[in-house]
Amino acid sequence: MAKAKINYKKAKEELRKWAVKNTTGCNIQDGWPCGTCFIHLLGKLGLDAKDARYYEHNSPVDRANEVWRAILQIRVAK
Repeated sequence: MAKAKINYKKAKEELRKWAVKNTTGCNIQDGWPCGTCFIHLLGKLGLDAKDARYYEHNSPVDRANEVWRAILQIRVAK
């Protein structure tokens, strides 16, 4: 079976629209939600700053790895 090609420009736009939609329409940062609204959304999804996993990170900090750690924490949130 052939691997499907991903249109990353389209995926980025879909991510932007999803983020705006799920931050109650915040699009103040050049069409993207502001940091406050996006962090609030992540908190509602399960990214809890009081959880010990929130403070785990690589040294030096790797931004892509931080995103993955956030996803892992959100995945197990109740």
